[in-house]
Amino acid sequence: MENIRIPLLLWAGLLSVSTFAVAADGIELRLSASAQQEVANDQIQATLYLQDKSEQPAVLADRLNKGIARGMATGKAYPQVELSSGSYNSWPSYDKNGKISSWQGRAEIRLKSRNMTQAAELVAQLQKTMLLEGVQFSVSDNTRRAAEKAMIPAALAEMQEQADITAKTLGKSRVTIKELEFGNAAPAYRPPMLMRAAAAPMAKEMDVAQPDWQPGQSQLQLQITGKIELN
Repeated sequence: MENIRIPLLLWAGLLSVSTFAVAADGIELRLSASAQQEVANDQIQATLYLQDKSEQPAVLADRLNKGIARGMATGKAYPQVELSSGSYNSWPSYDKNGKISSWQGRAEIRLKSRNMTQAAELVAQLQKTMLLEGVQFSVSDNTRRAAEKAMIPAALAEMQEQADITAKTLGKSRVTIKELEFGNAAPAYRPPMLMRAAAAPMAKEMDVAQPDWQPGQSQLQLQITGKIELN
């Protein structure tokens, strides 16, 4: 086996050289490279909820069920917004003697859409009788896939540059890509701020101004890992 020395500064410059081995017909390297792109968020997800209390669990359930049913019915007027049921639970409240004095409950509606206008209108309608727990903006699957395809040339070019520098340093003239693996890193997740209301009767319905949302952008990253052979 031949002894190979690579200057320390070169190793610092090769961002993701994890291993290399001397094979019978050349040197094998494990390299990785990445490309980044800022992409506008084009999808919204939101959670709205009802929270109520009653001395009778059946009365509580009836209020929550009717409130959620009204919310789902309201959503039918917005065909480009997907509505689904969220969590639904109830729990007892106890008096100072440890006996159940009342019941509290919470029920959610979740929405998802790429139509920001319809989503904002629907949220405003639902907020007449419900509370907004949180809103999250993200990049839709179709947009993400298109962005990742666009980043492939840049990531491959970075890997090729790493391989060429290593080959030149080791006195090799041919670079052969043996394997490639593609992956992606999701944007850092920031959980929405949770808003919990004290158990109380449902709010009286009133007009609610439509929210003025600014979805912002997410940084997407495509990662490539490959096995490279130098001869």
